[in-house]
Amino acid sequence: MENKDEILLGAGELYLSIFTGTELPTDAEIETEVNNVGHCSGGFTVNYKPTKYDVLNQYEKVVKSFITKEEISAKTGLLTWNLKNLEMLSTGEYAQDATKKRRSLTFTGKGRSLKTVLLRFVHVKENGKLIRFTMIGQGGSGFAMEFANKEVTVDAEIAAINKLDGFLASFEEELTDEEAAALSGLGE
Repeated sequence: MENKDEILLGAGELYLSIFTGTELPTDAEIETEVNNVGHCSGGFTVNYKPTKYDVLNQYEKVVKSFITKEEISAKTGLLTWNLKNLEMLSTGEYAQDATKKRRSLTFTGKGRSLKTVLLRFVHVKENGKLIRFTMIGQGGSGFAMEFANKEVTVDAEIAAINKLDGFLASFEEELTDEEAAALSGLGE
């Protein structure tokens, strides 16, 4: 039985990694310290925007509707400064030089292809169970950052791409033993 009164509150952990595979990695492979982007600000937003096509009859009444296109994007504000994270969200070229004691992210303006990233957001519910949002996308919408009299936040948007057949993005929710029993009819 679904809890009609469950209200979610709070943030979560964001994981990003370059994706070159042919199937989704396991939760343990995705949710590592190396892939964790660190602190975020301003929350995490998922936008789902379908394009609907209505079939009209001779009386201009809708007789059937189809979804012809689905767009999903995720927005977040990255607080932890890391040029490697910015590289994943852009066409920038990351380099580091121990001799010069420098790291850099250089934008060439040469129209390079965007990096494909695996994005995972994990929220812990009040009952300790997890909600996971997973998406494969690209940072083609860019990012913005403001250096002002407050913390610098990199506001980024990543748009889902259809890299794996039949997968654009997914939500997955862990269930308690009671919730799982109710699904199988044992809890009724």
